[in-house]
Amino acid sequence: MRGTATHYGLNVSDMDDALAFYNGLLGLEVDRQFPVSEVQADIVGVDGVEGDITFLDAGGFFIELIAYEEPPNDNVHDTAFGHDVGVAHLCLEVDDVWECYEELRDDADFVNEPQTVGNGAQITYMRDPDGNYVELMQPPAE
Repeated sequence: MRGTATHYGLNVSDMDDALAFYNGLLGLEVDRQFPVSEVQADIVGVDGVEGDITFLDAGGFFIELIAYEEPPNDNVHDTAFGHDVGVAHLCLEVDDVWECYEELRDDADFVNEPQTVGNGAQITYMRDPDGNYVELMQPPAE
């Protein structure tokens, strides 16, 4: 089977906080919003789920934010580190990683200053309001 990537789904604790970060700070446009439907309970295997879903446009690829309000969930991984098994990250390509870093560093929780990796790309990692890793990556010069 060969598939095509369409979106990256991310559970968040508070939709307003997540939108302040992804839409307000990073500038991803809201594509669509709707409440969690009954079919979502079957999809995630949890009865009685309620909440909201927002899709953000990241240049033709979408970020799906899901904020579950019911049932209560205290299973938060606030101590996860980037090298822990099961920890994922979202990567956004930017034109100038240093410019983004300088512009956002007072309002975002960066893990590191931009670094140049083996292929010449420049990257930096930051955390969203729930501690999820977001990579900003400037591709190598051609």
